[in-house]
Amino acid sequence: MKRQIERLERYAWRALGAIRDRGFTSRLRVDPAAPAVVLSPHLDDAVINCWSLLTADRDVTVVNVFTASPPAGTLAHWDRLCRADDSASLMAERLVEDRQALALAGRQSIALSFAADPYRSARQAPSLSRFDAALVAALPAASLVLAPAVLGTVHPDHMLVRSYALALRGAGVPVELYADVPYAIQFGWPYWVTGEPPHPRLDPEVSWHASGAHLASLDGAHARVVALEDGVAAAKLAAMRTYRSQFAMLDRGPIGQLSERRIHGFEVFWPMAR
Repeated sequence: MKRQIERLERYAWRALGAIRDRGFTSRLRVDPAAPAVVLSPHLDDAVINCWSLLTADRDVTVVNVFTASPPAGTLAHWDRLCRADDSASLMAERLVEDRQALALAGRQSIALSFAADPYRSARQAPSLSRFDAALVAALPAASLVLAPAVLGTVHPDHMLVRSYALALRGAGVPVELYADVPYAIQFGWPYWVTGEPPHPRLDPEVSWHASGAHLASLDGAHARVVALEDGVAAAKLAAMRTYRSQFAMLDRGPIGQLSERRIHGFEVFWPMAR
């Protein structure tokens, strides 16, 4: 019963949030000389999904969105999976890991310090206006904004970041969505990503559609697929493993999903038409 009430409350506040965000106007300026901005919902998304951009010869800024320390005594489900004793201590550990991982690409990050989904109530999810104000205060202009595509399992934090990015797209800001791993690769990459023949009994894209967050343009015909060279892929794997507190969980333990070269060696992006 409690979970049903929580789901209903989340649905209600999401609906109210959509009404609240109508008429949203961003203050983020478009400037070709400004950095590309990778909106990373959590402390690993940029490295896992945009390593090709982080290691490119381009001005890039990583913006970690949900980095607020949880209340004392909190121990969320995913944190227990990582054998944490306290969510606040784990967040402090993750912040250090993120700095170390980004340093391997010669990058630093900006934190917006919103509370992540396990540590907030549905009514505490930031509005697009609050999101925008926090971002613009730290970074007033961007040449490009990248955000998660929300494929497979729908994470509320990823959905909020994508909603913000699509609102920017509507205001003329160049936006690309990235396939958000590990959610997007529960059943591996589609054949058009890896170049391997389609499996006769498996279509990974069906899980993308079933998430309810699929956009019509998020398909192979509109995608920009990046196949990492061996050295770059190896460096990316080393950076991912820097997230020591999280990696075993993200790697699905003995399955080694993210460690698989045919998984971490590819990144997929979709430029959004304005």
